[in-house]
Amino acid sequence: MASTPQFVFDPYSMAVQEDPYPFYAVLRREHPLYWSEAGRCWALSRFDDIAMACSDGVRFSSARGNVLDDDPARMGRTLGTSDAPKHDQLRALVNAAFMRGRVLEREAQIRQYAQEYLDAFVQAGGGDLIQALSARISASTICGILGFDRADHLQLKQWVDGLVYRDPVTRQLPESGHEARRAMIAYAQNTIAQRREKPEDDLISALIQAEVEGHKLSPEDLMHTVATLLGAGIESSSSFIGNAMLALHEHPDQAQLLAANLGMAPQAIEEMLRYDTPTQRFHRTATQDIEMHGKVIQSGQSVLVMYGSGNRDETKFKDPDRFDITRPPSRHLGFGNGVHFCLGSQLAKAVSRIFLEEWFARVQSFSIVRDQVVRMHSPVFRGLRSMPVRVTTHGSAGLPPMHLAPAA
Repeated sequence: MASTPQFVFDPYSMAVQEDPYPFYAVLRREHPLYWSEAGRCWALSRFDDIAMACSDGVRFSSARGNVLDDDPARMGRTLGTSDAPKHDQLRALVNAAFMRGRVLEREAQIRQYAQEYLDAFVQAGGGDLIQALSARISASTICGILGFDRADHLQLKQWVDGLVYRDPVTRQLPESGHEARRAMIAYAQNTIAQRREKPEDDLISALIQAEVEGHKLSPEDLMHTVATLLGAGIESSSSFIGNAMLALHEHPDQAQLLAANLGMAPQAIEEMLRYDTPTQRFHRTATQDIEMHGKVIQSGQSVLVMYGSGNRDETKFKDPDRFDITRPPSRHLGFGNGVHFCLGSQLAKAVSRIFLEEWFARVQSFSIVRDQVVRMHSPVFRGLRSMPVRVTTHGSAGLPPMHLAPAA
């Protein structure tokens, strides 16, 4: 993309949603601190600046929302929307609940979900990988861990979809999104009330019971924590799987390499997170005037920390636009940085690894109907709404092993 005096970066635009990386390259090179009039925010695009801002909760606060146009009711009540000391107390309590709820010991349950949905998918010869696979696996995983009724998992995923969408014209959460928020909160509150009466072996019960140094989660903090874990858990895992499979389709040599060496899956996942991270842009608020790159961020102004751009920073990664699953693991921003580093990172990696293992155990070849791929519209997440895929299973007649149709 040629740089011109009219260069505009709008985090809400469909051009950015479809392919943000050329925009990021211009920002890093020419506008490392950029005022987005459309987003009413400053944008940080270089790795070191992003890492610094994420590690400096004093000057770059999360307490006024960690996404653009955040819900005021969440501010200060979740891990992502609080600063120390509130954040530290919340994190300790949620960590205690993760331990009590044995969240990282759920691999057998996750694999069962993956196998169930993948078996149906490959028997049908393919389908919409997002709606039939990644959305279902991610929703069943996080909802099962939290303790939501399995019959309601798809409805919960639909509510989460409504919450992440922003209207490209108004740049606001539409009324349907507000309705989804109200419905999801009411559902969560009802489940929490049930677990108070009758605890079960799930994360909601563990969150209710969690206590650190005499402190417990307040009813409001508990409700918003549950809603946040639900939304973040579903969307990040679903988006990661979709982005990863699209990258493998567009780089068939890497898919071939991974299929032949599934022990490389953990390393490949790190590269997938770096190359096309689901959480592209989070929000901070300046608590004081901050001078950077010859400009001044004024106290009270919004700042975007753009993980997706930092992960393509030429000063940190050799040939950053190349997708290479053999790339030696290195520090990336796929799960953020600093005190807000994603608490569920190990769970997300487990879901992703299990999906890849189970996928390549069944699938000999796959092709994506590229002109029918639909991206979500969100100033935060980078993911897909739909991605039709055709598959050939091992032992089926057809293409030779791991031949992938070239990307359209």
